[in-house]
Amino acid sequence: MAFKFISMAFQRQAAYRVEYFTGILNAFLYIFIFTSIWKALIPEDGSMSGLSRSHMIAYAVLGTIIKVTFARNDSLLGNRVKTGEIAVDLMKPYSIPFMLFCDTVGTSLFHFLARALPLLIFSIFFFEIQLLVDAEILLAFGPVFVLSFALFFLLSLFISSMAFFFVEVFPFWIFYYALITLASGAIIPIDFFPDIWRQLVLATPFPYLFYFPTMILIGKMTVFSYPELILYYLTQLTVMGILCSGTYYLGLRKLSIAGG
Repeated sequence: MAFKFISMAFQRQAAYRVEYFTGILNAFLYIFIFTSIWKALIPEDGSMSGLSRSHMIAYAVLGTIIKVTFARNDSLLGNRVKTGEIAVDLMKPYSIPFMLFCDTVGTSLFHFLARALPLLIFSIFFFEIQLLVDAEILLAFGPVFVLSFALFFLLSLFISSMAFFFVEVFPFWIFYYALITLASGAIIPIDFFPDIWRQLVLATPFPYLFYFPTMILIGKMTVFSYPELILYYLTQLTVMGILCSGTYYLGLRKLSIAGG
């Protein structure tokens, strides 16, 4: 059943060609803008907070590619709650969060193959990024990437579950994406933050989405040791798992009461 959900999500994404090319263009513009900014801000032989110009160009490219890979299904659960389709889903022999997870995996797989890989190949030649990727870095990156994806899904599920309690969850998504923009390291590495802000951000789940996977790829992991980082990931996943479970199942109880 998992394969079926993943396959359906993959095929659905492949059907929307305009959306695909728009996504590619947006990601390319994002990479072009931020690589240009870092080239202007950092001299060729200079550095900022221990990160050279080549590091920051690679960071802008790789961070964007990881962000492009992670699929967003913002309205999938909310629309089902609004239309009442969730009542039918609850009678089916599968868990709705499991279905949403498989859908996210399928969509992300399409994004990785159809968007991230072409962007990476193009960026290596166009932006001349220097990737010192070896087996050790890839072995370290793999588990962190999977944990980041799981955390990304739990955060999305948590916001989606608000649809049980609120008529409109769009403001929550706006606030969520603002926090991602500010605190995930998707635009500015948290190394550039003042110490007090950096410690505050590290206590949130957001830098564990894009900052740490990207820093591993460019070989500049300085905040935690690798075992400490994995422990922090597991802690964040545990906390978000509890929040998601509580919000989702409380929402189901409220939905049941509202339906009589």
